[in-house]
Amino acid sequence: FSLGMYGAYHRIVMKKPGGLPVPVFPGPIGASVDPFIGTGGVFYMCANNNPAACVPFGMVRLSPDTSSLLFDKTALNYSGYYYGDNKIIGFSHTRILGAGVREGGNFRVFPTLSDTVQVGDDAPYIRFSHDQETAFPGYYAIQLKKPDILAEFTATAHVGVHRYTFPADGTPFLRLDVTSALGDGRCENGVFQIHPETGEMEGAVRYYGSFSGRYGGLDLFFVARFNQPVERYSVWCGDAIQAGIDSAAGNDIGAHLGFKSGIPLEMHLAMSPVSIANARLNLDTEAGASSFDDIFAAARDVWEKRLQCIHIQGGTDRQRRIFYTALYRSFQAPTLFTDVNGQYRGFDKEVHAAEGFHYYTDFSLWDTFRTVHPLYNLVARAEQRDMMVSLVEMSKAGGGCLPRWPSGCGYTNSMFGTPADMTVSEAWLKGIHDFDMETAYAAMRRTATEGVPSGCKFSGRSGLDVYQQFGYCPDDKMKNSVSATFEYAWADHALSLLAKDLGKEEDARTFAARAKSYQ
Repeated sequence: FSLGMYGAYHRIVMKKPGGLPVPVFPGPIGASVDPFIGTGGVFYMCANNNPAACVPFGMVRLSPDTSSLLFDKTALNYSGYYYGDNKIIGFSHTRILGAGVREGGNFRVFPTLSDTVQVGDDAPYIRFSHDQETAFPGYYAIQLKKPDILAEFTATAHVGVHRYTFPADGTPFLRLDVTSALGDGRCENGVFQIHPETGEMEGAVRYYGSFSGRYGGLDLFFVARFNQPVERYSVWCGDAIQAGIDSAAGNDIGAHLGFKSGIPLEMHLAMSPVSIANARLNLDTEAGASSFDDIFAAARDVWEKRLQCIHIQGGTDRQRRIFYTALYRSFQAPTLFTDVNGQYRGFDKEVHAAEGFHYYTDFSLWDTFRTVHPLYNLVARAEQRDMMVSLVEMSKAGGGCLPRWPSGCGYTNSMFGTPADMTVSEAWLKGIHDFDMETAYAAMRRTATEGVPSGCKFSGRSGLDVYQQFGYCPDDKMKNSVSATFEYAWADHALSLLAKDLGKEEDARTFAARAKSYQ
């Protein structure tokens, strides 16, 4: 049995993507990017990367969600697509990339020629092969064999763009799972309304994932628009299925939509963390009446411009592919959380207006203060400035602390330490000054010396009192003593440099002394 399973898995992963003929092509630099790198390997050590169609820092990351060979296990790769899987359960619009959390999988779409509505344990899947798929920056496509459907995807910052080419002799259907989620995630309070005459569908959910579940859930709103009227429709709520009903509400809901045959079926699905009205505005502004090809061309061009930030010479094709794929990954997160009208949902769960900046979330600061943010200081300074503004706004709305691993609209408290200290200090010391440093510094100083203010849901520096008492983190008084000592000393060193630059000499001396106490 084990040998048979290994043989089946080997046959799956030995197939190589990229050979599928598609009607679009990557840009000159994008051709050196391989979005499949980091999507496989031993599943619990997978890099959790994904071949999603997206634009730099976009909220929408449109990708297949897969399930496993034998046990139909989903999200073995936490971003939803695992290279060792052989089944697609649909194409969803959100995920966090490169991290050990299952967050996203929202508004999953499944193309089919069947008018049968399948729910619960009978939810549909399609077997697929890697030699029938391709991906490059801004685009993903797969040829599904049973049934024979070509599925293509591109995106804007807030809009996932689908194109399905069905057989001429079949009736196209799309199954839109409104309350879908990756892994053990869930949705509550889902609602939707179908407008068949205008070819639109709109709705909302409160989503609870690995991160969003830690701060009470994330509200997500959507508007889907099709390039033709909806000919027939059914809805489900739990196991109950009703034909001809145009709305539903509940924790397990979705719609089965039928269309005319003969032309490729396109769907534009826009998202917003604020409202359905904002989702529609995002849709009209970013996609409007543009065709799939036009939207992809824009996505390809924005990736080409972004990847041109570093010029390289020489090297082998393999080395160039590794370099540009890594550079490509560097611009897939954080996530733009601002709608086109400037509105976003803050850490207080209220709607705010971003004036003069774009608000970002999903900062893997504990990981990225060491590598990615220093890169942004060199090649993405405008975005880095907006990210620093975003961190300060999080502290204001969240009760007075800069976050550690902010996601969506709340503190997740993943990992430990205060890596925002290093991130913000380095940005300032390298000349990015157009943000409220006094508020940022006050928040960082307070967290490092007094702890977390009452009412703030940031977990702060664990063991701060004993760290300040002894100058290190004693193993008999707290967990992660060695790592915490190192992290806190690093943060204090950053604060000492920042305080000196700001003319706060006494603070600079205090933090400099604390930074060396690990010795």
